Amino acid sequence: MNKPLALVQPFDYLTTMDFEPIKSKRIFEEVSRQIEDQIQSGKLKAGAKLPNERELSATFAVSRHTVREALRSLESIGHLEFRKGAKGGAFVAKSNPQPFTKIMRGMVQVGGISLEQLTEARLAIESAVITTVCKLDDLDLRPLEANVDAAEALTTAGKMQEKTALNVEFHLLLADLTDNPILIMTMRALMNILLDVIQEVGSVMGIDVIKSRRRFLKHLRDRDSASAVREMERHLNVLHEHYVRAASKKSKGGVRGHG
Repeated sequence: MNKPLALVQPFDYLTTMDFEPIKSKRIFEEVSRQIEDQIQSGKLKAGAKLPNERELSATFAVSRHTVREALRSLESIGHLEFRKGAKGGAFVAKSNPQPFTKIMRGMVQVGGISLEQLTEARLAIESAVITTVCKLDDLDLRPLEANVDAAEALTTAGKMQEKTALNVEFHLLLADLTDNPILIMTMRALMNILLDVIQEVGSVMGIDVIKSRRRFLKHLRDRDSASAVREMERHLNVLHEHYVRAASKKSKGGVRGHG
């Protein structure tokens, strides 16, 4: 029986992975892609621990900052989860929406999913998540507040790629509060598709997102689900119009905007 990847001694498991030195201009995305390929192929299984940043940095021949950015992007779409402590680190997420995501990505690539349909699905799921969160007895909004603070700092600094990753992460953190695996996995799948859209048309919003997030968090603190849903709907509709305009400038791509 093969030894589980997570139990192999340090560096031994690196020989089982087909990583390659990075030459791409957008280096962290290439690192993310190669790790994601290992997950999809089954070489990195659910629950497996990845090598630490230093080891991955040496393997990919990139900086530790690049590795950290790649790992965070994979965490934001639900492929990885981070654990603290002496035995902590980056692990392949056990509740991975990959099969569902692959089906949806295939539909996007052949033009079977429009921006309108993606936004409509997001509105439905976000509403269900918000309603569930507002009913929680113990509601800890600190992770969401920290996310917004960090996103605001990155927006002000003009670091749009990093800011976008945090904007996506906000929705995943919100879904995580429900502790409902179906809502969580559905949100992760939708965020995967959204990241494909963002990669195609680029980041389309700046400080307006932060202002909306502040209003949204206030409604959550007040347990005002109706106002929170309205704020999220307003934000997603504005975002949708931005994406439609950006997509209309692209002559190629699998996502169709009909707004």
